[in-house]
Amino acid sequence: MKERILLEGPPGSGKSYQLIKLAQFLNDYKIPIYVIDLEDKLEATLLGLGGIPGNMKLYASFTWDEAIDDNIGGMKQVVDKIGEAVHPGDWIAVDRADLMWPRVQSWFTQEKYKESMADKMMETSKKMTKSSMFIPRFDQGSWQVINEQYDTLMFKILYKSRCNILLTTGIKGADENSPTDIGRLGILPRGQKEIGHQPHSVFLLTQQKRGRDVTWHITTDKDLPGRELFERDELWDFSIQYLSLHYTP
Repeated sequence: MKERILLEGPPGSGKSYQLIKLAQFLNDYKIPIYVIDLEDKLEATLLGLGGIPGNMKLYASFTWDEAIDDNIGGMKQVVDKIGEAVHPGDWIAVDRADLMWPRVQSWFTQEKYKESMADKMMETSKKMTKSSMFIPRFDQGSWQVINEQYDTLMFKILYKSRCNILLTTGIKGADENSPTDIGRLGILPRGQKEIGHQPHSVFLLTQQKRGRDVTWHITTDKDLPGRELFERDELWDFSIQYLSLHYTP
């Protein structure tokens, strides 16, 4: 069975660090992992930890659709490039996958209105009353295009690749634009509303500070039947504490 995992949590909760621990775990078995970094933070972190693992191919992506240059480019180009290299059973990771959603909206705004999302929002805000919502006015046809762009790319990552998947996202409260939560914790991953439903295993990572001491914790939001649930357990290596129990390299 292919693993499809989401690590969600606030800033500083260890999402990117656990992605790195996963890569190191897979490196021992010489299993490739293709990582899309939407914040461009991983390379610096990896170099501080001793270097990029030999099994990792790292891509930075800042836009939705822009010509790729070496390992930096738009999401569409990066995903297509990964698709040419991966084999079923490899791993694909997307760090801060929730940022895909605003980037496809920014791309659409630029393509349709020939101006940036920031400029379009400013133009829209000048026409709004105080009671209006501060968002660009997309009609139903626009949302169909935006959703289709996003869904096509996520399909390539999650399903067409036949790879194991790790996503990381920020979090938001369940009352923000959604009537229900994904699992049992009353929170949602940021990004497109379906992103929490697509993985079969979702975990909330948190950080706790007591004076100068910092600990990291993990709680299961949802998982496959028969798997042990984390209940705010101390987290040090997700690959050893969870993946090694359920995944056979």
